[in-house]
Amino acid sequence: MNPPPAKHIVLIVFDYMGYGDIEPFGRSEIRTPNIRRLAEGGIRYTDFYGAAPICVPSRAAMLTGRYPRHLGIENNIYHGEPGLSTSIKSLPRYFKDADFATALYGKWHLGYEVADGPNAHGFDDFMGFHEWNIDYYSHNTRDGEPALFHNTELEARPGYTTDLFTDSAVDFIRAKGQEPYFLYVAYNAALPPYRPPGLENEPGRHDTWINGDRADYAAAVEHLDLSVGRIMDALEAQGIAEQTAVLLTYDHGGAELATKGPFFHGFGTLWEGGIRVPMILHWPNGHGAGLGARGREAGDVISDPGILMDVMPTLLAAAGIEAEQDIDGRDLLNASHDGVERTLHWRINLPDLHANWRARAQRALRRGKWKYLWDGGFEFLHDLETDPGERENLCYRHPDVFADLKAQSAGDW
Repeated sequence: MNPPPAKHIVLIVFDYMGYGDIEPFGRSEIRTPNIRRLAEGGIRYTDFYGAAPICVPSRAAMLTGRYPRHLGIENNIYHGEPGLSTSIKSLPRYFKDADFATALYGKWHLGYEVADGPNAHGFDDFMGFHEWNIDYYSHNTRDGEPALFHNTELEARPGYTTDLFTDSAVDFIRAKGQEPYFLYVAYNAALPPYRPPGLENEPGRHDTWINGDRADYAAAVEHLDLSVGRIMDALEAQGIAEQTAVLLTYDHGGAELATKGPFFHGFGTLWEGGIRVPMILHWPNGHGAGLGARGREAGDVISDPGILMDVMPTLLAAAGIEAEQDIDGRDLLNASHDGVERTLHWRINLPDLHANWRARAQRALRRGKWKYLWDGGFEFLHDLETDPGERENLCYRHPDVFADLKAQSAGDW
């Protein structure tokens, strides 16, 4: 027998971080006890992926359940360019239509105008920003323009962004009590310039966009962990922690200061370091002992490959809401999918991502343990079970597998 639907859904997303920089997925010097407890009381997905190695297409896929290619959104977007169309029904609209209260606190980055902003997509309340990032303290863009919004209006609000977004999330949880809601908290940590907490009285350390160091990055991540603890404490105080489905993940991999665990390369690439991300699903009433109909129990570790498009159907199914359109993701709590091999696809060609970075076209495919990668004309076949770091190219040792995956990666998917 399936558990009753979850009345409260919380989606938490970190940005530009290393797979190995939170405790359940790595062993760096960074301590994240609240995230560890979330994983111990939930389900940990080890082979989970961003839908792209950059922000906009990956986040669009997460909120729609569709490949970036099928959305026509494969690049990051800038001012003056169209964002995610409201003609595509996204996660907040599904929840709003089902009479859930909806809120986003943090990063949107799927459109700069009112017509394609968070409120137009179904969020009742939005406090955050539309950019790729804002300064953690001034809340300005890299060009010095104010960029913190409350709904559709700029707002001057002092504070460290991680705390501002967490404060808003906690206030929302307290205000809604037992009412059904979808809460999306999208932190800008740990993006450059890697600002740690506690610099309010040191403007010289946060009034420019010069990147911090690894200690700054680590402090920012540990403060994210404290924020996860605050959100979970707020749910507990309302007596709804057991019935709330909480999903925590990243949009893509990190670079520079990030610890990527065993994986190679990082942000902006289709190597594992750019697309492999942690994912935790914590829903005690939905996967606890005695609820085997879902095929999951607290503490389970799942190595079946998943991808960010799965967030939408999984959270909708947890809330008892049915998707109205064809999507590419799947409900990860549906036990009928266990062990069923699937093929995951990626492609990227972003020469303008950074003016000083010469990006190459790439495409990749994963099926079972095998991954095919085409990177700027060079081709690779890796066995991710034995070689997660993608160091040994097996294309000539397994020519049939190589030819099959190569053909699929270039086909119509």
